[in-house]
Amino acid sequence: MTKVDNKKQIAREKSIERIRNSAIHLFSKNGFSATTMEMIAKHAKVSKGLAYNYFKSKNQIFESILNDYLSKQETLNAGISTNQAAVDYLRELFQKTLEFLVQERKTLILLTICKFQPNSLILSKKMTENIEKRFAPYHEAMKDRFKKLGIADPELEMLYVKTFFHGLIMSQCTDSEIYPKYQIVEIFLSRYTGK
Repeated sequence: MTKVDNKKQIAREKSIERIRNSAIHLFSKNGFSATTMEMIAKHAKVSKGLAYNYFKSKNQIFESILNDYLSKQETLNAGISTNQAAVDYLRELFQKTLEFLVQERKTLILLTICKFQPNSLILSKKMTENIEKRFAPYHEAMKDRFKKLGIADPELEMLYVKTFFHGLIMSQCTDSEIYPKYQIVEIFLSRYTGK
């Protein structure tokens, strides 16, 4: 790559990042439905044509944001040792996820807001399907661990874990600083002690 090509690539990446950051800000502030490509381009200080050159629609920007967020979370999950007992695996998963959510708080709030907007039902459904598909292997691995613990209904136990997990996620959107998240995790994990 030549020096000129390298400069163009760097400029391109900066423009894309500005567009994505502007979309996160505007989707969170105005909602997905009320935000337009023109608003995103103006906020990012790029032309509307350039914004459309990188992204065909605001849906594509949203999907890019979601995919980046989920890829980071998958990388985090892949770093957790699979040779651990269920309680240790869950503890590490919860702790690493909480640290990740602090780093990605703006994106988390955006995804949560968009999921519950009345005018974005299709977007919400697509986002949920994407998340479920990408995390299915972890779901199955946990069900296997629960079977080994002697839990009668591993699928129901996974629903319980997911519900708790969603509560942790929501706490990061609201009371992230005052919520005693690590203590709550230990109270939750105590249900598996002695199994």
